[in-house]
Amino acid sequence: MLGLLALTVAFFIGCVIAGLWQWGVAQDNGSKAMTDSIHRPVVSLNQELKPQQTFPSDGSLQPVRFQGHYDPSGQVLVSGRVLHGVTGFWVVTPVVVDGTGARIPVVRGFVPRPADATRPPATPVTVTGALAPGEAPSANNPPPGQLSTVDLAALLTKWGGNIYNGFVFLTAEQPVLTSPGVQPFPPPTPGSSGLSLVNLGYALQWWSFAVFAIFIYFRELRREAHPELRPGAAEADNQAGSAPAIPTTEGSHV
Repeated sequence: MLGLLALTVAFFIGCVIAGLWQWGVAQDNGSKAMTDSIHRPVVSLNQELKPQQTFPSDGSLQPVRFQGHYDPSGQVLVSGRVLHGVTGFWVVTPVVVDGTGARIPVVRGFVPRPADATRPPATPVTVTGALAPGEAPSANNPPPGQLSTVDLAALLTKWGGNIYNGFVFLTAEQPVLTSPGVQPFPPPTPGSSGLSLVNLGYALQWWSFAVFAIFIYFRELRREAHPELRPGAAEADNQAGSAPAIPTTEGSHV
C-alpha cells in the first residue's frame, strides 16, 4: 500500500498544480478579452450595422461614429433607469443617419424627471457612442411619450420608415447639442466574470481528477482492511460453502 500511497500523492499534487496553472491562464485570458472588448477601436456605424440588418453577435458595446441630425419630435423617455442611486429616465432621441436616412435610437443621457428632458435642435451632428442590441418588450402600459424598455418594434411603430436594429449610448457629440440638464449615462461594462470559461473548465477537470485519485486510494485502503469487500469475495465464499461433499465408501464385507 505504500507504493499506492506514493503514486496517489504524486498524482494528486500534479493534478492540483495543473489545475492552478489553468486557473491562472483563465484569469489572464479573461482579463485580456475584457480589456479588448472595452478598448475596441471606433468604427463607422454602417460598417458594423446597417438598417434592418440583424444585430451582430459581437456588436454589443462596439464603439461607433456616424453623422446625421436629431429628430426631436421622435424623442421618448425610457422609465425605471438608475443613475447614482437615483431612479429616473433615459432620454432616447432618434438620429436620422446621413447616407441611409434610417433612424437609430440614441440614449443621450439620464433625467430624474420628465420635465428635465429637453429636446435637441435638428441640426447636423456627429455622434460617437457604444452600440447595444434592443431590449425585450415590456407588458407595462407606460404614459404617452414613455417606454419601459428600448423596444425597437415599438419605436419603429412610432417613427415609421427604416430603423437600425440596435441603439447607441452617447459618449460624445460634435457640436454639443445636449443640454446640461440631461446627465451623461455611461455605457454598461461588459458582462464578464474576467475568466476564460474554456480554461476554467480545464482547471475544474484537473481538480476533479485529484479528488477521484483520493477516492480510489481510500477505497483500496478499505478493501485491504476488509477483504470481504473485495470484488468476487462474496461469490468465492458462496462457492466454498456450497461445494458438494465428497462421498465416502464403506469397506466391503466378505
